[in-house]
Amino acid sequence: MKPRVYFIVLLLIVPVQGSLINPISIAGFTPDVALAVVYIIGLLTTPREAIFAGVAIGLIQDINSAGIIGLTGLTRGLAGLFAGLLGKRVLNIASTSNIAFLGAFSLAEALLISLFMQVSYGAVPFFSMLFGYMLPQALYTGLFGTVVLQLISRRNIVTVLTRQSLSKEW
Repeated sequence: MKPRVYFIVLLLIVPVQGSLINPISIAGFTPDVALAVVYIIGLLTTPREAIFAGVAIGLIQDINSAGIIGLTGLTRGLAGLFAGLLGKRVLNIASTSNIAFLGAFSLAEALLISLFMQVSYGAVPFFSMLFGYMLPQALYTGLFGTVVLQLISRRNIVTVLTRQSLSKEW
């Protein structure tokens, strides 16, 4: 993607999540826009570029959330890597199977973070979190990200976002 697009994404990801996306919550669940953006970047670019974008977006979120610095950066970097590999070999951006893949990425990230919390702090109510928060959040993130991908692919925004000299090589 173009460097100015990355700059805009890094500058606006937290305010967009907080002010534009939180009001469209359903039953208290909001889609994870940052994860959806990392997934989209992974599908449109190389895995290496998606890793760096995921780590940068995750670090920005960690800094703004007063959480453990680097944990979200690590999980978003892994999501970028796997989305880049899927985009390179398997997925089409217009496919509706992106709901399942993005939902799986969201669920995997939540499971990794809850595992870290369990090891670090002990006694995390895992099953109540899994069925009460993680699965609905993952489903909503998958649906939201797929809708965004459908809009991007139909309006031909992909060519505006990507660099002309970009090759889909690792």
